[in-house]
Amino acid sequence: MRRLLFVFLLLNSVCFGQKSVSYKITEESFSEGKLIQSKSTYFTLSKNKSASKKEFPSEIRINAIEYKDSRNPFFFSSFYPDSNQNVLSSSILVDILTNLQQPIRFNFQHQETIVDTSSLRKEILSKAKYWQLSDDITDMVRNNVMVGAEFLCSWLNYKYLGKDILKRLQSGPVLVKKQLYKIAKNDKKNLYLTFRDTSTLLKGELVVDKKTLLPVMLSRQNEYSYDSRTFINTTKLQVIDTVVSSTYNVAYAEMLLNGSFASKVLYTDEAIDSLKVMDYIVKYDAIFPNDRSFVQRKLSLLQQIKNHKLYDLSLNDAPVNFLAGTHHLLNFLYNGDLSRDKFIAAIPLLDHEKRYDWMQNGLYQHLGRPAKAGALSSDEQTDLLVNYFSEIEKQYTYPMVLGRRIIQQTDNLSQSKKMLNELMDLNDDYWINGNIGRYALLAYQRMVSVDLDYSRQLLADIISKLTVLYNADKTDHRNITRAHLATANYLAFQVDSKSNKQEALNYLEKAALYSPKNQAEAAYNSSYDIMFLKSKKSYAEEYLTELAAGGKKDVALQKYIDEFLTVQGTGYKGLRDFYQHYYPEQKFGEFFIQKVVPQLPDAPDFALANLENSKVEKADLKGKWTLVDFWGTWCGPCVAEMPKLNNFYERLKSDKSKRDKIGFMSIACSDTEDKVKSFITRNNYTIPVLMSDSQVEKNFKVRGYPSKYILTPEGKLIAIPFSFDWQPLLEEVATF
Repeated sequence: MRRLLFVFLLLNSVCFGQKSVSYKITEESFSEGKLIQSKSTYFTLSKNKSASKKEFPSEIRINAIEYKDSRNPFFFSSFYPDSNQNVLSSSILVDILTNLQQPIRFNFQHQETIVDTSSLRKEILSKAKYWQLSDDITDMVRNNVMVGAEFLCSWLNYKYLGKDILKRLQSGPVLVKKQLYKIAKNDKKNLYLTFRDTSTLLKGELVVDKKTLLPVMLSRQNEYSYDSRTFINTTKLQVIDTVVSSTYNVAYAEMLLNGSFASKVLYTDEAIDSLKVMDYIVKYDAIFPNDRSFVQRKLSLLQQIKNHKLYDLSLNDAPVNFLAGTHHLLNFLYNGDLSRDKFIAAIPLLDHEKRYDWMQNGLYQHLGRPAKAGALSSDEQTDLLVNYFSEIEKQYTYPMVLGRRIIQQTDNLSQSKKMLNELMDLNDDYWINGNIGRYALLAYQRMVSVDLDYSRQLLADIISKLTVLYNADKTDHRNITRAHLATANYLAFQVDSKSNKQEALNYLEKAALYSPKNQAEAAYNSSYDIMFLKSKKSYAEEYLTELAAGGKKDVALQKYIDEFLTVQGTGYKGLRDFYQHYYPEQKFGEFFIQKVVPQLPDAPDFALANLENSKVEKADLKGKWTLVDFWGTWCGPCVAEMPKLNNFYERLKSDKSKRDKIGFMSIACSDTEDKVKSFITRNNYTIPVLMSDSQVEKNFKVRGYPSKYILTPEGKLIAIPFSFDWQPLLEEVATF
């Protein structure tokens, strides 16, 4: 009873402008039963004492914010900065810091909430100028904060529940603003209502003070479907007893934003400035030496300006737990010169991917090497991993240790076989986490010259085990198992190639089958296996060559066509070389245009504005082999290759024979026209640029930047893989 009286007095005092009321509002989003995003905002409602008090009598000031997004993951707390995670990776940070301590003045006009947008806009622009935010970030933040301010103030607007509606509610439900209200409870001070939206799945409960009509508590839930998924958004607003204060301060916000992508403080003419970076580091090292976000940003900036010496020193001095969840932790381990305490502190911080990467690749390459004084040797590290840590670390490490012992003792055949049996008998978790496929195949390669019959059986057992694993495994390691299977079958082909050609061809076919067909099927860590096992990324070409040599060149040709249609850029050379070798009497160009190009997918339609505000459509590019480049001024690799693209375009303009057959067009994505124009002008580039409509990149299924495609004269599409040298391909097909 005393608490209710306290709340009433607080709310009543606001009505007369004497005191303030503190609120907490929590917004949460759920998908498939899992919390994906949450935000808690603590704010104070009080009387506006500024010059605009007559027009906007009330004021909100946001005191603290906690924000969590599990998808990034992103976590910000203005109470506990040390717990912040990945706050510099998202523009959400700018919205949060702009909102903190931000006055929002407003007025209620019946069902409408009128916010003082003029003063709010000035406050936002003032902060943006102080933090030197880029223009596009400023525009985005201004829009987000303005919308959020109106949204927040509207939660307090229940003035429209006046005497007339309250009287009608006594007789039954009342429809207001598409929401059907119903009294659940009514006492002297508060009115308890339930409500539901008549057009959506929104529903909730509301408690308002009957004199002030300000909310004491609001709880609402809205359910909706998007992209075949169900989402639930919940909001809870409640009065809290005390004014909440946070550890937020201007220096902290300045440190975060000045070091982020949103600010231009560290840049000169769009390029990062090493001197400004060092000034930034020196300044904030003195204020925030033990802040996780600053330490991580300092390390990244030192890498960016290529100050490797200071980076290594700073990395070694950084608290190990600050490196969790970043690539700096892997660098810390790859540097190798670790004390026992730091090693023990670092290992539990590794996630699944980084643990696999470092143990199977970094640690493996250092086995047997001596260590510096005071640092653990790689052998001491593996001993700790096997015997000191948990079972999972043992799974990742023991097969590596056992495999090394087998290779070292191939002269002792009986001992090697005993250890090989132990390796092969380890359970599936060891096979997957411990990369046993690699070590078993390395052991086979050493054993094959010592005991051929035993090695044959060993290889058959390896293939059998890997096949079972591959069919059952649904994890990220499946593609590594796939690569091991391809290599194992190729090794079996080599063994049988002289004695049983048909059986050997069957093995080679499987090697080609398990070879990755595209980037999605290629595991990053398989590149290390290529080095250690002296294997190949793909065995498809060897298989098709064997088919042709056996009189099945038409079958092989169709497989080459299928390969090109699957991996268009990298598949072209193999198709061309095969055709020219086995069909020398025919012209490859004619075959390619008549038989292969029609099977390519159609390029998506588009109509985009160029920098002169003229429309360019897909149809305008027909008749030429046209390179289309998706890029952005924010993309480092895009900017780095722009001189090459501009030179290519300049040569096209000056060579009529090429210009008549080859076209070029670039599409700037996630960019502003002003920023693109400035970039083009500043660098004296002449390339034609279209501005994306935010849909064209989706239609082309762009997965990263820069991305390139070749449009055929008929409007068909050839996708170019990342890092593929597109120019020789484009200039060759244009001669057909």
